[in-house]
Amino acid sequence: MAWASPLYTKGAVDRAGAAFIDPTTSAEDRELALVVINNWRSCHGFPLNTFQMNLRKRAGKITADALIAQRTKRLSSIEAKLRNYPKMPLSTMQDIGGCRAVLPSVEHVYSVSDLFLETRTKHTFVKVDDYLAKPKTSGYRGVHLVYRYHSDRKQTYNSLKIELQIRS
Repeated sequence: MAWASPLYTKGAVDRAGAAFIDPTTSAEDRELALVVINNWRSCHGFPLNTFQMNLRKRAGKITADALIAQRTKRLSSIEAKLRNYPKMPLSTMQDIGGCRAVLPSVEHVYSVSDLFLETRTKHTFVKVDDYLAKPKTSGYRGVHLVYRYHSDRKQTYNSLKIELQIRS
């Protein structure tokens, strides 16, 4: 399988995101923006797969009952997020690529999260959002870890953000 590579600068990605939600954008310019956005989404595939394999391995050390999934954010979800946060540049969106572990208990969630937080890695840790300690207003509970991908061999993907969602 050939992995997509970034074809556009982050500036071009940000301009495409802005054009995509601008109601005055022409149909032709919107189509061009979609090409850029879809390339940006596709580029997260390789780093996402790397983190999904790591999540599967680490969750497996804690419990055999982990359910692991990965996804690239849908275009409609990207559009909604850009509309809700109009000052957010698309290139800084942390969850274009995301993977999730659904675990049997809160204790398992913290154990898997701790494995990530305590392990040295070349990937750059960005932040943790602990929605177990402070649940979202919707009631959602889980731990989100955000990393910037880094590799000496696959440098084309360096700095792409991947979000790990760990929940019970």
